[in-house]
Amino acid sequence: MINIQRSIFFLTFITPVIWGFSLFIEIISFRGIEITEYYQFITLIFLLPMLSYGANTALFGFLLSFKKNGDPLLKAKQIPESNLDFPLLESLHVAVVMPVYEENEISIFSRIKVIYESVEKIHKLPKLDFFILSDTRTPEKWIKEEAAYIELCESTKNFHTFHYRRRKSNLNGKSGNIADFCRRWGKKYKYMIILDADSLVSGELIIQLIANMEKNTSAGIIQSSTKIFRTTTLFQKLTEFSSYLFSPFFLKGAGFWQINSSGYWGHNAILRVKPFMEHCALPHLPEYGGLGGKILSHDTVEAALMRKAGFDVLCAYELEGSYEENPPNIIDVLKRDQRWCQGNLQHFWFLFGKKIPFINRIHILNGILSYLNSPIWMCYIILSLWNYLEDNKYLNYSMLPEEYEFFKSQIYDPLYIKLLYLSLLLLFLPRVLSFVSLPILQILKKFPAFLLETAFSILIAPIYMIYHSIFVFSILLNKRITWGPQNRDANSGYNISYILSSFFGVTILGFACAYISYTHSPMLFVLTMPIWIGWIFSIPLVILTGKEQKPLNKILSPSFWKPNTTLIGRLEEELTSHKNNYLEGRELFFALVHPIFHNKHKQLQGNKLYQSKLPKSIEEDLNILLKQGPEHLEKKSLLKILSNRESLDSFYWKFWTSQKTDWAKYWTTIWEEINPSFFPSISNNKKNDSNPQ
Repeated sequence: MINIQRSIFFLTFITPVIWGFSLFIEIISFRGIEITEYYQFITLIFLLPMLSYGANTALFGFLLSFKKNGDPLLKAKQIPESNLDFPLLESLHVAVVMPVYEENEISIFSRIKVIYESVEKIHKLPKLDFFILSDTRTPEKWIKEEAAYIELCESTKNFHTFHYRRRKSNLNGKSGNIADFCRRWGKKYKYMIILDADSLVSGELIIQLIANMEKNTSAGIIQSSTKIFRTTTLFQKLTEFSSYLFSPFFLKGAGFWQINSSGYWGHNAILRVKPFMEHCALPHLPEYGGLGGKILSHDTVEAALMRKAGFDVLCAYELEGSYEENPPNIIDVLKRDQRWCQGNLQHFWFLFGKKIPFINRIHILNGILSYLNSPIWMCYIILSLWNYLEDNKYLNYSMLPEEYEFFKSQIYDPLYIKLLYLSLLLLFLPRVLSFVSLPILQILKKFPAFLLETAFSILIAPIYMIYHSIFVFSILLNKRITWGPQNRDANSGYNISYILSSFFGVTILGFACAYISYTHSPMLFVLTMPIWIGWIFSIPLVILTGKEQKPLNKILSPSFWKPNTTLIGRLEEELTSHKNNYLEGRELFFALVHPIFHNKHKQLQGNKLYQSKLPKSIEEDLNILLKQGPEHLEKKSLLKILSNRESLDSFYWKFWTSQKTDWAKYWTTIWEEINPSFFPSISNNKKNDSNPQ
């Protein structure tokens, strides 16, 4: 059955590809094949299969949506609550793991709290442990994370379910953090649920994922279907609308032929810990510029290694309750894409790896081409225009005027137009099928949103093509990308001057292309308009979509798809309840001086044996910290002091036994601002006698 489904998909996939190739061969057969036509054909070899893949995936998803039982081979599906074995689920050890890096601490721990509450409401699972694994490098943000963690434990009156750890070395980023968790605690847990810092999942989904893992004993990874939520800007609203409209059909269609070799996106998924630890360790790539070194995008590789070990990777697209956020504007998406681009291109090393299953090689190739296709599209467009003009010149010289006009209008141009129509059909078929699958009333109601999102997609595509091409070439020229924190704040937009400087070159390119095409022929001007019009309007497009456009909110609302408003509303309540942060600007004061918080911070640094005497360099740093302030120490030195229990005790004693006149301005300013009630009395008489006056 698996082979039959894959054979059916392959036949429908290859048919438009062969038709497109035959049309192109007819076009270039009118004169000898030139070198530019040869290169154009090479670009077509990459582009047509990608277009056909997307169209056929959506087509099969569309057809499956009409089937009562869906895909008969679907392994991860909704299990009725009456069939759930709650006593068995209670006995399982499951970890919910969230790696974070320089994120908003209120957002992180609010999500953890809401997820925990959601699980508790359905059925108590005492073996469910939450791990917040921090790679944060900023001392102030680190202290805020600890404070938020302590508040979470106190507010839930649960000090054994939640665990927070910050690594001293953030080796290999997120994948290294997960690997560190597995080494330390992996043997205690049968499953782990991986979340991103912007993830939100319902308790129902967690229980369904665990139950599906128990049901499918050969499953190594089960990926949930994520939806975008908490949208504010027009860009986010448009992305949210397309996510709810198009994603289900792509997932269903992909599941039809991928079956037990689905994709894995690195978050909002459940993993079987033992095989993950045994088979999914990531190798260090050869040092080859931007394509070498540590692996930036780990998910596709881990899925391939899991399949190589004989375990299934499934997609539970039937399950609801999985959400993630989207960057607020085009610029932040491009910054994220730059990192993803390098990560995907690095997967080239695994494309020909030993014993990697064929389906996973397709996943790897698809990920590479998702960015590599941008420069390929650019080359195709340039070569297509060049060859079209050269063919016209050749035909004009080799024929009489009447013959030329007849041949061009009746034979030559129709072939090019057929190839263009085929490309447009494959390109727009997924969105048309997704839209017409809606109920009649919703089609009428959502038609303006559909037109708006389609127009936006047409305008944004050539902008992405330019910047993705720049990313690809910069990486191939050995420019490495650092994986920094991602902006998720809709209020942190970019100023006009930054946007102008970023997209001025693209705008000029658009005007130049429009002028050149218009001076040559009106037909060329019209045919190339979908390309250069997006470049011309890139600056106003970035500005307008990067802000909230309230009149369009109702049009783009995803209410028809019924997201979990209770879960999302609870998160909003939790976020708004943390408006005043007493730690802001005082983080180091609390960690180093406040008697209660200092003690809690110290306890979170582990239980290593004390040294008999601190190194001289540390003592010097402590004196600088006290008398000159934290701004006179390097971040590295601050982190070293904050993560060492002996250093913390030493500075605490030094501060409370010193005179106020010895303090730096940082300490005196905060001391005067803070209410004395924050400080409990210190019972030790010696310390009381030496308290600053």
